[in-house]
Amino acid sequence: MKVYEAIARGLSDLGCTEMFGVLGDGCVYVIDSFRRDCKGRYIAAVHENSAVLMAQGWARVTGKIGVAAVTHGPGLANVVTALIEGTKAGTPMVLLAGDTPVADREHAQNINQAQLVAATGAGFEPLRSPNTIAEDLSRAFYRAHTERRPIVFNMPVEFQWLEVEYEKPYLRLPETRSAIPSSTDMDDAIGIIASSRLPVVLAGRGVCDADAEEAVLRFARRIEAPVATSARGKGLFNEDPFHLGISGTIANEVALDVIGRSDCLIVFGASLNKYTSGERGLTRGKRIIQINPLPSELGRCTPVTVGMVGDPGLTADAMVKWLDEAEIPGSGARNDDLQQELENYREKAKQKLVHSTPPGTVDLYELAFAVDEALPKDRVYVSDSGRFMFAFWEVLSVPNPRSYVDCNGFSSIGLGAATAMGAAVAAAGRPTVFVTGDGGFMLGGLSELATAVAEQLDLVIVVANDSSYGAEHIALTMHNMDPDISLLPSRDFARIAEAFGCQGTTVTSKEELQKAMAAVNDRDRKRPLVIDVKIDPASVYGGTAVARP
Repeated sequence: MKVYEAIARGLSDLGCTEMFGVLGDGCVYVIDSFRRDCKGRYIAAVHENSAVLMAQGWARVTGKIGVAAVTHGPGLANVVTALIEGTKAGTPMVLLAGDTPVADREHAQNINQAQLVAATGAGFEPLRSPNTIAEDLSRAFYRAHTERRPIVFNMPVEFQWLEVEYEKPYLRLPETRSAIPSSTDMDDAIGIIASSRLPVVLAGRGVCDADAEEAVLRFARRIEAPVATSARGKGLFNEDPFHLGISGTIANEVALDVIGRSDCLIVFGASLNKYTSGERGLTRGKRIIQINPLPSELGRCTPVTVGMVGDPGLTADAMVKWLDEAEIPGSGARNDDLQQELENYREKAKQKLVHSTPPGTVDLYELAFAVDEALPKDRVYVSDSGRFMFAFWEVLSVPNPRSYVDCNGFSSIGLGAATAMGAAVAAAGRPTVFVTGDGGFMLGGLSELATAVAEQLDLVIVVANDSSYGAEHIALTMHNMDPDISLLPSRDFARIAEAFGCQGTTVTSKEELQKAMAAVNDRDRKRPLVIDVKIDPASVYGGTAVARP
């Protein structure tokens, strides 16, 4: 067969079922063979950057390696932002990129692709020859899994029409589920826990399945500690009465108080970055035990007292065993007073967070509460970057961490729409809600509505439309400067969406908000629904997320 056919079949034999991409002469033949010969699903994006983001959204929801394909030169240059986002977010994916012929030095699309990729932090894996397709492709997938970042598989076009005898690629990923049965680190961890008066268990995205979540929760109950999550651990411990919520810069007031007073943090599967640690304000002066399957994560963001390499669930169970054998009592931190405080906060949160706004606008928290109630609890939630996200982070729930995807690795607005479309492809019948701002939606969302319509995605897009660049509006106002330059023209996103073939509705009042939520229930699940909600740019400050540093 031809080299391009062997690459397509190799992808299929490695388990690839979906590919996102934009056609170009450096990748079109691989894409066509994958779709036609291998019966894979090809999702055609409008822009190359979007194709890579779609693959990342798909990977985040499925827990598998996403795959995208672009052409050489400008095709690859267009994905720089997406590769950086994937690298910073630790998302495993393989990007197939065509490359211009080595002999054609004057080719208009010739660039040094290896150097371009290196600048993004992604990995680069070249197809060395037609005879090494199986080995090179397998290595790209292996690296994506173990290095937790995008890997660019570079395909020289002069190879693609050569004849080759097909060799099936072989890929066996390493078993990473392990626990330390006993060690000095385990002894030290048990000693710290035994002497703690107010421990808090904090879990992140590394607690990625129900078994691990249950094990960590068993551990928390054994030491009588309340639980909290990182932002990307959202969805864990939903039913636990002692769940404090998200830790860090977006924590609620009860979580800030309890975590602030704690003397010990036991961290499972979270990096404990500056956001989760509240710019170190919630970790300073505390003894910290960190458990992560990746040695490179231990102490990477915050110094820890004890670091243990191991699977979060298995290590949690091993720690319970040692605690039981040593007959160490619980801390007593799971008490009636804390439970009552959490219940009171949850009951009053809606009234406390919602504020009045000028006519023609809706409060951001009121919008978040309405969206949370309108959609079934088993949904996927994708967040773009922007100041609107603090309200939705606090309010919108998800059933597990793989049902939540943010686009904040690079803190760039405009990455969410394409990511949400990849997540919606992976959602397997569940609705996907995507929340964005008007600036981000204009930057990276509108053109890809064509893709969402073509793929008949069950996608609810909520545009928090404050007609401004929010972060800049805050910055100018805080310095007593006129925020006029941050304001954007008023745009009717519902009508624009309808022109693409979406459903669309506009919200300018509480009454229209209720009608929009009814439209969510009555929507055509084979067409995206875009809800354009008018927000007062000056009223976003009323939420507690803005009030907290």
